[in-house]
Amino acid sequence: MITSGRKIILLAGILLMAVGLLACGASAPEPSDYSEQEPPAFYETEADKKEEMMSPKPTSYPVAAAAAAAAAESFQEPAQASVDSFEVEKAATAQSIPASFESTTSSPVTRAAQDRVIVRTVAMTLVVSDVPESVDRVAGVARDFDGWVVSSNRSAGHSAFVAIRVPAQRLDDVVMQLRQLAVKVKYETTHSQDVTDEYVDTESRIRSLEATEQSLLELLDRADYVEEALHVQQSLTQLQADMEAMKGRIRFLQETSAFSLINVDLELSPAALPVDAGPDRTFSVGQAAQFRASFAPPAGLDDFTFTWDFGDGTPPVTGYGTAPKPEGDGRVTATVNHIYGDDRDSPFIVQLDITGKGETLSAEGSDTIIATVTKIPTIEVFIQEFLDVEEGQEAEYIGSFTSPAGLRDLQYRWDFGDGSPVITGVPEAGVTRTAVNHIFNDYRSKPYNVTLTVTAQSEAGEVKGSGFSTVRVIESQGLIIGGWSAVATGKAATRALSAVAQGVGTLIIWLAIFSPVWLIGGGIAYLLLRLQRRRGRSAFFYGGLSRGEPRESAPAETT
Repeated sequence: MITSGRKIILLAGILLMAVGLLACGASAPEPSDYSEQEPPAFYETEADKKEEMMSPKPTSYPVAAAAAAAAAESFQEPAQASVDSFEVEKAATAQSIPASFESTTSSPVTRAAQDRVIVRTVAMTLVVSDVPESVDRVAGVARDFDGWVVSSNRSAGHSAFVAIRVPAQRLDDVVMQLRQLAVKVKYETTHSQDVTDEYVDTESRIRSLEATEQSLLELLDRADYVEEALHVQQSLTQLQADMEAMKGRIRFLQETSAFSLINVDLELSPAALPVDAGPDRTFSVGQAAQFRASFAPPAGLDDFTFTWDFGDGTPPVTGYGTAPKPEGDGRVTATVNHIYGDDRDSPFIVQLDITGKGETLSAEGSDTIIATVTKIPTIEVFIQEFLDVEEGQEAEYIGSFTSPAGLRDLQYRWDFGDGSPVITGVPEAGVTRTAVNHIFNDYRSKPYNVTLTVTAQSEAGEVKGSGFSTVRVIESQGLIIGGWSAVATGKAATRALSAVAQGVGTLIIWLAIFSPVWLIGGGIAYLLLRLQRRRGRSAFFYGGLSRGEPRESAPAETT
């Protein structure tokens, strides 16, 4: 049996451990490996940073608290506490108070509060002339300042990444050295995070846990039974694990504040790539505009990407197709089509960017042109829609058209649709009318389509307008005397003769086609007639004999 005094001592120790856990606070970091970690994440705004620093931490020591509760439940509280047990509990409580609380002027907590613990991180993007060499030079800078390389990565000679740690007090000097390695500093940012509050709070919890650990060790030495020792040992094991996690966090904060992290991205400086996007252009609203460029890449490039930005707010167009020039050196890009839907913001700045990459080389080039977008002027053409002309007679054809401002090089073109040569001409300045003569030599029942086309040049290109006329050709009437026309009479006679000839020809064709039918029908009719005649003579002969009439000789048949 466990004596009442021992029970009181063990219970007092467990209660002391619980008091120590409550004094540690409600938060502690989770156990983890702090040998090397990435720097704290960047905050987008200062409000996000404050929210992260002031957010409550997860409650620690769940196993230790559970073990302490289990140990407390295994003992029954005595009805009365003796004077000796009260003295033991008082002594144990006095041991749990950290000595550092008695004099805070020289404690590490005060020193950490006075000297702020700052974690600084730098991110840089450097454009260099030689990526592999620059990786080695960055590592050399870290060693020169008593730092080291955390990690590095290279990619096909075009880019690389190096992470180094250097003493925090020499960070600005290291950054200056790294800038001198670059052809151009493309990007640089520095982030600082104050972790003093976390550092001080973690140190305070560690000292409280150390005091509680000492009390548990004393209870473990006084335990007379295995059951008592097991309960105390479980609480002690979890307590020590939590302490190691906090000490690891302290070491991490010390290292990250003492040695700042620098992330360096290295990019290969591209060579110059001559690009020619062509001359400035003028386009019309709603019509497809075509863009094509030429460039002269240096040797060793075999992968090209080009991007057209048309300047009107539409998304840029990216292409990859290129081909050697048909003549001379260099290459040309594939043709890209674009339609400008409005001319209100004209002119537009069109930019072309081309990049090329090889195994150990890259190149970049760009060019711009001015695209002027205008609305195309309209040319309206007017011509008489329907005309009747006599065959063989010369007739005049008249057309007119509009000439908006900004047009030049006007030309007209007559096409009469009968196979005759077209008639072209240039109107005089200020003249918007054209007239030509033409003869339709052949009559036909189907009318002819006459077209007048007017073309001109504008800033947006060629402008065209057309007018159409339907011309019916009438047969010529010839010479007319007193209402009588020899030509008309001759034509009428000719038409009558043609009709007779047509009828005779049709009859002959019918007879020729149906001649077998006529022959067969005639033969059948002849045979039937012969047969009828024979039957008639036979009836006459036999009828006379029956009446007693003398028989006469039948006349001879003739063929």
